[in-house]
Amino acid sequence: MSQTEAVLPVYLDGHATTPLAPEAEQAMAPWWHRRAGNAHSPHRRGTEASVAVERARIEVASLVGAAPQELVFTSGATEANNMAILGVANAAQRAGDARREIIVSAIEHKSVLSAAASLEEQGFKIRVCPVRRDGRLDVVAFQRLLSDQTLLVSVMAANNEVGTVQPIADLLSDVRAVGAMIHVDVAQLAGKLPTCVADYDFASISSHKLYGPMGIGALFVSAAAQHRPRPLFHGGAQERGLRPGTLPTPLIVGFGAAARVAALRLEKDLAHVRDLADRLVGRLEAKQVRLQRNTTGSHQLPGSLSLRFFEVDAPSLIDALADSVCLSEGSACTSGQIQPSHVLSAMSFTESEMRETVRIYCGRYNDCSEIDYAADAIADAIRRMTLAHWTDPPVRSVNEGRSH
Repeated sequence: MSQTEAVLPVYLDGHATTPLAPEAEQAMAPWWHRRAGNAHSPHRRGTEASVAVERARIEVASLVGAAPQELVFTSGATEANNMAILGVANAAQRAGDARREIIVSAIEHKSVLSAAASLEEQGFKIRVCPVRRDGRLDVVAFQRLLSDQTLLVSVMAANNEVGTVQPIADLLSDVRAVGAMIHVDVAQLAGKLPTCVADYDFASISSHKLYGPMGIGALFVSAAAQHRPRPLFHGGAQERGLRPGTLPTPLIVGFGAAARVAALRLEKDLAHVRDLADRLVGRLEAKQVRLQRNTTGSHQLPGSLSLRFFEVDAPSLIDALADSVCLSEGSACTSGQIQPSHVLSAMSFTESEMRETVRIYCGRYNDCSEIDYAADAIADAIRRMTLAHWTDPPVRSVNEGRSH
């Protein structure tokens, strides 16, 4: 058995979640039992846990260019997104702020879109900014949507389906010119490209998107933000009163370790995953697979691929490869729902184009042999599907062949 066969299926669904870094796993291990303690307890174990939590906070903050005291640990980026949008809207209302407009891009994560939509019942107007065919924000349309009634703008740094990196820096001056605040979901960017959130008001971070454990994330809350979010839950005063509940020390320690490793490996990882993605496409093309890269160029997250396989049903391809290669056709947050991708739809893809598209992320722990195996498996599956399409006998009508 080859090395690749020993680790089947080859995992290429890193947009959904990344494998846990060994360093993070090792860092967490003692905190489950041998060093267990509540970070808010007054005894030695509690103090040790508190020190570990604050060390991890520093490590995560360092990765994204924030001050440690500006980070609030959450259960993940979904909670952080909700806290930023709902918490800020609530805080603004309580402060008597009359602004009631929120701008989001059409390809935001569902946790952003759903949270924003829920505010319409409270009198807020949600302005949805379109994107271009390449998935990049339409900056001219964005500028038209901005006004002195804009309270908050929420635009993700990199998309979780197609990997498009947004021009956040180009938006900042316009956002500040109207006095609005900005929230950026950096879940897919942090740890994969240089990230600095210091110029934003709020930013959401996810551990399991940067090789850390699931179930932990963070919200950056700038000390200079006009409104500090109101908490979504009620309880103790943990996390500076914004997020009550006992801190999950092992998860936070793992998050910190993953962030530390990501910072050290950033340039190495960037080059590695970019080369793997190019290798995968090149091998598929060499095998005469008809495909299209939906997003390309310098505005593409390294390692990320949105591939359209012409005249190939993507769900059927994914099913055919289930035991050998892990792919997906859209966000894992909407899997199981029979609906088109809102991201591809916003990019003006037709229904058939969407049906032919898969998303792939080549990650840190993939190697060339895995990529070659995956390309060969994909090409073989497409060949079998195409052959079956042309060799299946036509469906005969019940009346076909009868005399009249």
